Amino acid sequence: MRTKHFIFLSFMTAFAFVSSFTYKSTLIEDDVFFKVDTLAKNLTVPWQITFLPDRTMLFTERPGAVRLYRNGKLLDKPILQVNDIKAETKTGLLGMVIHPAFTRNHFIYIAHNYGENNRLWLRVVRYEFRNDTLIHPKTLIEKIPAARNHTGCRLVFGPDQKLYISTGDADQPVLVQDMKTYNGKILRINDDGSIPPDNPFVKNDTARKEIWSYGHRNPQGLTFQPNTKQFFATEHGPTGGDEVNIIEKGGNYGWPVIHHQEIKSGMVTPFLEYTPSIGPAEANFYTGKAFPQLSNNLLVACLRGESILRIGMDKGKIVKQEVLLKKQYGRIRSLVVGPDGYLYISTSNFDLPESKGERPYDMILRLRPSSTKNGQLAQNISSNNKNTSPAATTANLFKQLCASCHGDKLQGTATVYSLIGQKFKHGADKQAIINTINNGIIEKGMPAWNGAISKKDIDALADFILKTSKTD
Repeated sequence: MRTKHFIFLSFMTAFAFVSSFTYKSTLIEDDVFFKVDTLAKNLTVPWQITFLPDRTMLFTERPGAVRLYRNGKLLDKPILQVNDIKAETKTGLLGMVIHPAFTRNHFIYIAHNYGENNRLWLRVVRYEFRNDTLIHPKTLIEKIPAARNHTGCRLVFGPDQKLYISTGDADQPVLVQDMKTYNGKILRINDDGSIPPDNPFVKNDTARKEIWSYGHRNPQGLTFQPNTKQFFATEHGPTGGDEVNIIEKGGNYGWPVIHHQEIKSGMVTPFLEYTPSIGPAEANFYTGKAFPQLSNNLLVACLRGESILRIGMDKGKIVKQEVLLKKQYGRIRSLVVGPDGYLYISTSNFDLPESKGERPYDMILRLRPSSTKNGQLAQNISSNNKNTSPAATTANLFKQLCASCHGDKLQGTATVYSLIGQKFKHGADKQAIINTINNGIIEKGMPAWNGAISKKDIDALADFILKTSKTD
């Protein structure tokens, strides 16, 4: 059953970007009218949508199911249920992509978390799609460190027919600059899991040969611009500081040494940066014909921003940025262009601790053209253009880094017990709290902040936590 909604989006030129300038659009018409159809509902975090050549839609659900939608109907039974999956908080069944030569080989690639030796990991597996089932699994890469936060993981094939894989820092930022680890990297492998001989670190005996770029915190969007073949990635920042990057072979994107618009020799400052956070997830360039106004625009699904970010570029320069569907459907995770030129998105509202509703809640939506004016005006958005990291008070820093799990007054949440009254399991004195902030409690989903924020800020956070935790 499809539910229709109507949204009117009027696009306006934004004026403040990485470099400030004004631009008059050369498009004949900038107004776009959407009909929004609900194709599937009562889902649990549909993480990735993809299409087969016959227009069949597949999507992953984070608890471990690959689902099939064909001819207006969602099959009740998943075509694959991953059994050895570890689905906790932000982990589970994540990225999925079909092989560029799918019509010949029927290969589909998926990424999922699993547990081993009391640790969380990520693996990428290749399957064959036959008779609406996925068979003959072959693990291409595994033992990629994972955590309840910051796991990545988007999969995309490049114009070079190589498979690119994004990985998060697994809540251990100090390992991101370590080339012997997979933490915080974009990896590049052949379609059979072997390592391309032209990878940048293939001759480096102290580096993982699969690494294409490094210095990433939690990249969840990978896409190639069709006309230029430039490689773009979206990435979640630490306190705001969300990024859109142009990925270069062997590039170091700075985390945790630099972030926001900070500059350091040998490290890449973001192409675009957003504070406060928009929570960028999947990104794709619009290549269809249904919405000519969006031609070659970069579209980014936003989680915390609860919207779609539209980025217009001309000859490598930003000419406009706007948000679409602001606060209409909640958190948006996947965003793809269908074979019909329509936009397909998934919501991600059952997303602890940011959950927006009770389970089950999520949907797959289709956006198609309409001539009906109804809904909300699109809003301008600007990215930061200052070469300084934002100064935040300790209370704001706590709110940005800690409150989503611990509560704004340490009262706890559904997943974390209260710290009021100094009920600390790992030591209640200041040094113990500093050690916990520095090292994290990875197995419980608490990231290690050592190296990601300054010692001064960690010291101030410990004082703030001690003061706030005292009973009146």
